[in-house]
Amino acid sequence: MKKLIFAAASALTIALAVPMVALAHGHRGGEDHMSKVDTNGDGIVTRAEAETSATAMFAAMDANKDGFLTQVEMKAHRDAQREEMKAKWAEKNEGKEMKPRGDRDPAKIEARKAKMEEKGAERFAAIDTDSDGRLSTVEFTAQHLEHFNKVDTNGDGSISAEEHEAARAT
Repeated sequence: MKKLIFAAASALTIALAVPMVALAHGHRGGEDHMSKVDTNGDGIVTRAEAETSATAMFAAMDANKDGFLTQVEMKAHRDAQREEMKAKWAEKNEGKEMKPRGDRDPAKIEARKAKMEEKGAERFAAIDTDSDGRLSTVEFTAQHLEHFNKVDTNGDGSISAEEHEAARAT
């Protein structure tokens, strides 16, 4: 049970952090997340485009299509993404000699997992404004739009290339 809670908290942390960091810092794995959100290709992300992106992300994660995200659904979505990334990485590095990652201290790994579990639970609780143990579309989208507002430093309802670059620099 402890492992399930940890996994769900970790998935939540990653699922919420990745899109926000990607919007501010650009996706380091290749294509810039901002260009994916900028649906009309004008180089500016409007609040409406950010909201549409968050809603689409929510729909993709809502496995049972009940209009709510649980920590289990978020973990399942993240695990699927992780497997897809591993497959792409393996394909990209096929035939290359890879160096071993070295020995890892199990105590440090467990301590890091416990810390991530705690932070994930705190983040989920902060976003779950009605404390029902699941996220509605409104709760999920509000979190993404809060980040959008931080990046939109001039408050004009859009993120320009300059604001995007300034956010990436921090």
